[in-house]
Amino acid sequence: MALEQDIGALIVSTNQLTAVVDNKAQALDKQMAALDARVAKKEQEVDKFLQEALPETRYVQDIFIGGSKDYLYPVWWTFPSNSHGVGQITISREYHWNGGVGERPLNTSSVHQAALLLELEGNACQWSGDANFMNIKRFSERYTNTASHVHFMMQCKAEKVDPNRDLYGGGADGSVGPWSYISSGLYLRGGGLKYRITKNWKGDVNYFDGSSIERKSIYEYNVANATSTVRWFVEPIPFTERKAPIANTIPYVNHPYTPPTTA
Repeated sequence: MALEQDIGALIVSTNQLTAVVDNKAQALDKQMAALDARVAKKEQEVDKFLQEALPETRYVQDIFIGGSKDYLYPVWWTFPSNSHGVGQITISREYHWNGGVGERPLNTSSVHQAALLLELEGNACQWSGDANFMNIKRFSERYTNTASHVHFMMQCKAEKVDPNRDLYGGGADGSVGPWSYISSGLYLRGGGLKYRITKNWKGDVNYFDGSSIERKSIYEYNVANATSTVRWFVEPIPFTERKAPIANTIPYVNHPYTPPTTA
């Protein structure tokens, strides 16, 4: 009888201990759940802070333009569309770049070669159905001139691809004056100068590095059922024909072309 009582008491004690352990476990689970919720909330707050605090991603591309200092060489790109928003691009160079002994393409007696800061913003291209604009936000040059022919529609040349079709988008003589319908751009002074391109969208800009005198094709429009066919291309421009940018927030500044209205 005594043994049975002892076993019964042990069972009761075990059940009580189990209940205590279960209660403790439940309490711990609740505490862990509350802690997990607090951690998750903190993670969300940190993510939001980082999104608001970190600057927009910048994509940097350094280019080197050789050739002759007596010529301006083309640099061109296409701004992102409305899905991205406003495209921002800065073309710049430090005044002392290429100013080391044995370099100095513009002034052999000084480290001060050329300083440039040209800040642009824009959207899409003339053939796009989006916003289609470019503004010159800021422009500064020191020591010598380096930037020219800044246009929403890249100033270029045009030629027929098919002689039996009409020329689309430019003068029949192919002289400087036609505009690219898919590219924006400018011309930069050559001779052995480094420039930096900083953008807020992915993708490199195209440029003529001055290593040859061959022209560079920008785009060819030659659809099978099209009534016209044309190839747009660029080539160096003499420095004596430089057109200085004008810092202004008016779209198409320096540009005589008026975009057509659409229905």
